[in-house]
Amino acid sequence: MKRTVLFLAFLLALLCVVGTGCSSNNSDERWDYRDGFVVAKEGDKILVVRDKVADSKAPLSEILENAKPNAMWISVDKADYDAVTVDDRVSINFPNGGVINQSYPAQTTADVDKK
Repeated sequence: MKRTVLFLAFLLALLCVVGTGCSSNNSDERWDYRDGFVVAKEGDKILVVRDKVADSKAPLSEILENAKPNAMWISVDKADYDAVTVDDRVSINFPNGGVINQSYPAQTTADVDKK
């Protein structure tokens, strides 16, 4: 009995090491916040996610759930707000280093440029 338990523990550990049983998702990689895709605009803010969204017309709650944790509301000036539209890829520039509130979605103030 003890050998069987040890063998099963070894097998489980081996599966995790090989990656077939405990693999990680690529979306778990940290987002560097340097660029992303606009998925919504509201007031003086734009919502940017790391990866392109397959259906930008999907409900925002669904987009946020699929993008989690890689979404950020960015307060921008009027010129930047007017220069971008939903589905645009943008580069994000943080003046003076920028501070990012790590709520979900994250929140910050930045300059954005359409790519």
